[in-house]
Amino acid sequence: MSVYLIQHITNNNTAIDLAIAFYSKLQQTLLKRCINCWIDRKKNSVFYLIKASDKRSIQKLYYKSINLRPYKITSVNNHLVYAFLKSVQQLKAIQSRSFYPPKKHSVIFLAKTFNKKTFLLNKAKALESISFKKSIIQNLITSYKGNQIEDNEYVTASFHSFKNALGCTVSILDKLNKRADNTSTKIILYTSLHNNKETTFTQTIPKLTKLLYLIKKKEQLIVSSKTTNMHPSLSNLKKIYWLTPEKESFILALIEILSKNYHKPKFKVCDICNLMMMSKTKLYRNCKDITGKSINQLLKEFRLLKSIDSITMSSSAIGQISTDVGFNSNSYFSNCFKKKFGMSPKELSKQKNSLGFPHNIQLS
Repeated sequence: MSVYLIQHITNNNTAIDLAIAFYSKLQQTLLKRCINCWIDRKKNSVFYLIKASDKRSIQKLYYKSINLRPYKITSVNNHLVYAFLKSVQQLKAIQSRSFYPPKKHSVIFLAKTFNKKTFLLNKAKALESISFKKSIIQNLITSYKGNQIEDNEYVTASFHSFKNALGCTVSILDKLNKRADNTSTKIILYTSLHNNKETTFTQTIPKLTKLLYLIKKKEQLIVSSKTTNMHPSLSNLKKIYWLTPEKESFILALIEILSKNYHKPKFKVCDICNLMMMSKTKLYRNCKDITGKSINQLLKEFRLLKSIDSITMSSSAIGQISTDVGFNSNSYFSNCFKKKFGMSPKELSKQKNSLGFPHNIQLS
């Protein structure tokens, strides 16, 4: 059995996290065949040393990975293996980034309490529902020793214990699910390695907001799969959608691409495929699996949500807004808008002052 050096190009922290998480997963299946893993920031790479029968068997390991592919696979002799393992710089790099969350971590709780479609159809009922939900959520956060961070369209809090965060979440869903109008309540629990408040506000919360918006699964609770490293028994729980690092990376990359290009009328699915470096079949499959919708549906809904922000925040004509969010036809835009939100763009424009949206969805 030979030893192979596998290089992955990692241009950002998300790519590094993805490569590290994948190696951690390989350790569980390959056991002693996984020799080592390290980060080389100068080369923007993450390297693995793995024993395998041949190069093809290494390539097979990546078949089920959504968007991680090796840049280079090289067979190395024992002298090189020894040199790699003895490198002080590489050992320090391994120690500087643990595969598992450190003891000092926080669990970020984010609950969605507001649904724009419901709000448009019945403002009074929607506001009453939001007020009731927030009251229940805030009281339970306090009783489970959580610290509320933010209160707007999403209720956000942090917990020092995952046990408390999960207990709080289960209690919230038990109480809210007794009401018939609880279809819009979704909660995500995410293990954060950052205890810095500024980092939480500027990076973690916006990321979770985007994830919660796009993951359209029937499960009301979404949990970062990093959490299973701390609580392996959680994998036995039902009615939870597990967010793997691969899925998280895919969704965030997709949101970034949509945010930068949705306003272009000629921006199509084939352009998304090129930017994501995926075939149309694979993009559709991954998109459907994670979001429950096709890539065409997501692009259209992304544009429609952006149009609501434009209608409620500006005085531009409906035709101009339709063009600004990427629709070629004003009539098609109006039909899609009414089908999605239950009223036409013109009706919303006339009522926007009386409706008074609490907050706008920010996805860019």
